[in-house]
Amino acid sequence: MAECVKGSCGGMAKKLIIVALAVISVAIVLKKTDLGSHVKQWWRSTKEDMKDEVSLKWEIDRLRNDVKDLSNEDANLVNQIAKEDVEIRKLEAKLGEMEETQKKQREVVRQRVTALQTVQQSSKSATQEEKLLESAVAVAKRGDEAVESHRRLIAQRKNRALALRQQRLELDGTRQELLNKLDDMEAQLVMLQTEQMKSTDPQDNGRVARIRKSIEEVDTRIQVEQRKRDVRGELTPPEKTASEPAPKKDVLKDALNYLDGDNNAQPKVQK
Repeated sequence: MAECVKGSCGGMAKKLIIVALAVISVAIVLKKTDLGSHVKQWWRSTKEDMKDEVSLKWEIDRLRNDVKDLSNEDANLVNQIAKEDVEIRKLEAKLGEMEETQKKQREVVRQRVTALQTVQQSSKSATQEEKLLESAVAVAKRGDEAVESHRRLIAQRKNRALALRQQRLELDGTRQELLNKLDDMEAQLVMLQTEQMKSTDPQDNGRVARIRKSIEEVDTRIQVEQRKRDVRGELTPPEKTASEPAPKKDVLKDALNYLDGDNNAQPKVQK
């Protein structure tokens, strides 16, 4: 454990600290400068562009495939219908056997009735025959109940199979309806694309229109930059030009001019 702390674990911790500091620095830069605003705007624009670039034709094709995939549901319904049909045939076969058994059981009851009537007519004890008849009737009644219950089960199975068939018919009709609607949408899309190709409206969302709009935006920015330069020139006071040094005064010449009479108030003096 100590070796881990002194060795690789310490190096890993330093790397994590450096990465964390880098992330914090980037976050500060994004927050404190215009760069963050540019990044946000880029991300928003990218999301909008990605949304706009999703082809309607691609969406229609995807939906068409989804509708076609409903064939799997149809196959599932066919499988359930087939199972129900097989089960119904088995139940009906068993019902036939049960009904044959009930025929025999009713025949036993008839025989017991005849035997009891014969004993009663001969004035013999009928207790044993009454018990046998009572038992035969009870068995026959239980058999009748079983047959009726089996018939209800078959009826339920048939209703289920009928519902599955109806569901399959509705699914087929719905699937065809959806395909027809997608065909109409695709036809409308083709017409719209044709109209867009003919249109010269600069506000359309065609690629050429977007390029033209981008060019106009860049041109506007260039003009703004040029105007900013002109405005700065208008607001800046003209620079003072360095004045030429005044010519050196010729004192002697001024004195001679004075003496020669440039100044009328003074007499001339000979040189």
